[in-house]
Amino acid sequence: MEIYGNAENRFETRFVEYELVGFHGTSIEAANEIESRGFLPTKVLEEGDQRGLLAIAEGLGVDVADYREWLGMRSVTFAIDYEDALKHLRSGHVGGQGLRNILSVAEHLYAMGNEVEKELATRVIARIEARQSSRGVVYAVNLTGLGPRLAQDRRLYHYYWNPEAPLPATSEIGPDRLIARLDVQ
Repeated sequence: MEIYGNAENRFETRFVEYELVGFHGTSIEAANEIESRGFLPTKVLEEGDQRGLLAIAEGLGVDVADYREWLGMRSVTFAIDYEDALKHLRSGHVGGQGLRNILSVAEHLYAMGNEVEKELATRVIARIEARQSSRGVVYAVNLTGLGPRLAQDRRLYHYYWNPEAPLPATSEIGPDRLIARLDVQ
């Protein structure tokens, strides 16, 4: 994988040797995970942490419907054009657009919870804020041959995992599919 960083925020290649390329904008904080395990729909927090946060919030009467719907998607999105991935980052979605769902629940938990629950909410909020304020990166990814679980919707590709199956240790869209990373200036 080549790594680029320049004032123009442009990849220095056109990726013509690949049949299908998608671009994924995210936080530099996600780079180690992506570069070692590939793209997985882990949603920032580990599954156990997600369940714990949801259980506490529901016990306090917090509306978690949007959060649950987001968790249930089990998908990763790629832009067809890298400019769209760059716009995604610049619109305040560094680290994933669904972070607002977690943040909303954590803020309610902080406002309504006891001291232990407020401590959990504080850790979750700090983790999200760190990810959102970190530098953005855009990955160019070879999506060729991924089959029917890769769907196109307007200017995006969505890759879906079976919601009933456990996630693999390494994604089908693994490190071997990473073509390049653009470190956004």
